[in-house]
Amino acid sequence: MIVWLNGPLGVGKATLAAELCRRAAQARAFDAERVDRVFRRTAGLVRHGDHQDLPGWRPAVVAAVARQARGADPLLVPMTVLRRKHLEELLGDLRERGHEVRHLLLDVSAPVLVERVEADERPDAGGWRLDDLGAYLTARRDLRALGAVVDTDDLLAREVADEAEALIDGWRAT
Repeated sequence: MIVWLNGPLGVGKATLAAELCRRAAQARAFDAERVDRVFRRTAGLVRHGDHQDLPGWRPAVVAAVARQARGADPLLVPMTVLRRKHLEELLGDLRERGHEVRHLLLDVSAPVLVERVEADERPDAGGWRLDDLGAYLTARRDLRALGAVVDTDDLLAREVADEAEALIDGWRAT
């Protein structure tokens, strides 16, 4: 099973993936941002706009995720994708390759996300995480309709992991 962990930058997708991998021996996380870095380094492919809009980006991510899914149960893909058509394409193409794919949105309200980002003491945590907040709030309703949702506003990281783990266990049972 592949579980796409989606949500705004700074919501805790990577933290959740790490915790779920710690809890389950067969779980693995794949940093699909590796594909982004390749696109960014490739001679001028991404100068303006969103690299996710490049036609070759989505097939490259699908191929990389599909390869990484072998032997993982589940493969966790923590990556923000805010455009519904892009997300549907990614998930659909993975399903066409024979993978069971689930979408899990880590939701958060704007005030709570701003508070979390401002409280983060890491030097690289800055305002760039808030750059896409408006886009997330615009896409939020569509993203909520594409799978399961965990509202993280009032939860500690371990409680988010508990909810995600219960969802994954439920998906396995069906």
